[in-house]
Amino acid sequence: MTATGTITLVPSVHFSAVHRRRVRETIREIDPDLVAVELDETRFERLEDRDRPESTELAHELPPPAAATYATLRAIQRTVVRLYGLEPEQTDMETAVETAAELDRDVALIDEPIAETVTEISRRLGPETLPKLIIRTWAMGPEQYATQFEMLSLPLDDVRDGDDVQPAIDHLRHLLPEVADVLIDRRDRAMAERLHVLRREGYDVVAVIGAGHHNGVERGLADLESEELDRDAVSATTVPIRAPARSVTRIPIQ
Repeated sequence: MTATGTITLVPSVHFSAVHRRRVRETIREIDPDLVAVELDETRFERLEDRDRPESTELAHELPPPAAATYATLRAIQRTVVRLYGLEPEQTDMETAVETAAELDRDVALIDEPIAETVTEISRRLGPETLPKLIIRTWAMGPEQYATQFEMLSLPLDDVRDGDDVQPAIDHLRHLLPEVADVLIDRRDRAMAERLHVLRREGYDVVAVIGAGHHNGVERGLADLESEELDRDAVSATTVPIRAPARSVTRIPIQ
């Protein structure tokens, strides 16, 4: 392939039925060369292989500090999912992979390895994190509280793009910049670089990503297209591409 490809971003709420339908409809309508998903090879293999352990068993494969961090993130995620009345057993990534299989399309895995993400978070957090969080919370003004309350009152099914969740991302970045840099910013850059590689190789891609990554990935793609970032670093980027099975099971997100 020599012609420049296209990237269609589908920002999604991972456990929303509304967003699952949007993912399926977009992939079917565009019928791309590849479907890109916010997964790495480890999470994709667990999705494909029904004989692998439950997603929580991934913690057993990580060093103790990273395993504790992973277990905490999983617990927080499940609590948020249930508070919003979403379906914890269904994800947009499953829908994306199933739809790719239905159309006989391969899947590109664009997220950075989960073990690296969790290990880096555990490295950055420490005994000083809680005092810093308390100080930053006290320093928040009335406008910041009001903005956050407005964001939390938005039904997740109504989220359409990154702008809808940007206040929450900014709030996280203000309170826990160490976490935001790893969970959001670093992964935004990694996904944008992988998508840019696919675009440069001529693939037309539908990329299903969390709404919280939408703005960052979009900016990253724009920067890469205008050659503002290091071309050599991007040239070294590899993108795992897999042929999906039609039958999928649970996967961990984050």
